[in-house]
Amino acid sequence: MKFRKYWASLLAGAILTASLYGCSIPFTNNNTSDTSSEISYIPFDNKAATTEDIIQFIIQSMENNNNECDIFVADDKLIDANEWLTRISGIEQIKCEYRRIKDGYNMVITYDCWDNYAIMKAYNSDNTSQLNERQLELYNKYIEILSEVTSPHKSDYENELAIHDYLVSHITYIDNGGSTFNAYDALINGEAVCSGYTESFKTFMDMLGIENYTLSGTAGSQQHIWNVVKLGNDWYQVDVTWDDPVGSTSEYIDHGYFNITDADMAIDHTWNSAVNAANPANGYIYTYPVQSKLQVINTQNEFDNYILRCIRNRTRHIEFTTTADLDIKSAVSNAGIQLSYAYKTTNRTNYTLYTVTFTF
Repeated sequence: MKFRKYWASLLAGAILTASLYGCSIPFTNNNTSDTSSEISYIPFDNKAATTEDIIQFIIQSMENNNNECDIFVADDKLIDANEWLTRISGIEQIKCEYRRIKDGYNMVITYDCWDNYAIMKAYNSDNTSQLNERQLELYNKYIEILSEVTSPHKSDYENELAIHDYLVSHITYIDNGGSTFNAYDALINGEAVCSGYTESFKTFMDMLGIENYTLSGTAGSQQHIWNVVKLGNDWYQVDVTWDDPVGSTSEYIDHGYFNITDADMAIDHTWNSAVNAANPANGYIYTYPVQSKLQVINTQNEFDNYILRCIRNRTRHIEFTTTADLDIKSAVSNAGIQLSYAYKTTNRTNYTLYTVTFTF
């Protein structure tokens, strides 16, 4: 989940290169004068008056499966590749060259990006002719998975949960230094770091028509990227990667980071996002405990009785929430049945989520 950023300013006549590999973003900058550039002295057709204009030109280029975008700007203050990286999900590597011409600057922006943009254009137009071989393979995988685990007869929440559980079940978190960072690695090879999970989940949400965006920041003291979705009128944060921790069991799927609030995610994640500030995640109805109708335990006595019932019924896996300080060892011992168990707690702002697995 490494996702480091080194920021640097752009100087006139300079070349900025910024690289993103998986969840690592090492920035290298060459601020020497660009004397070899062959950028035209004739203003480019794409003319941007604002950062929003630049972003839209870049996104349009990404959707058209291009890796270069030519833009003219009158104000050099708009030349800020760091801003574009922050505002556009899925740029893996970006390089900006620009030349001073009459009345402004010509910029040539080259980049590598997620396949999400070209794939979604193909999906929305039902035309895959512009996809390359790799993208077509990935596109077909998306369609296969959608057909397998989702349905138009299910609710958005049910389809979102099905995608979350599929990704957690079928991807192994592996950070091999740079070659497991995208959806192709995640869905075709079954290995990825956080950006692979995030790109995959975002593309599925886009295909399902569920409004969403991504967040990048820090989690567990490392840089990280994850998702935010809108269900009903509210937003919810989702970190598929953190529901698939290294060494986790494949028998049961964690949901501690599925559809939670900003406040809950902020317990161990940090971020700074204008998009999130405008669309904060504070929903309740479509949180996992509410939708799954998880048992709420209020006292140790309730817990003892609940554990006893589960053990007598030979229930192998349970999830519940509580605000109490519970003694699980005592509860299991009081059941008087020989067994082993493992449990995990996930702290939230107003409760603690417990997952317990019994081995009889």
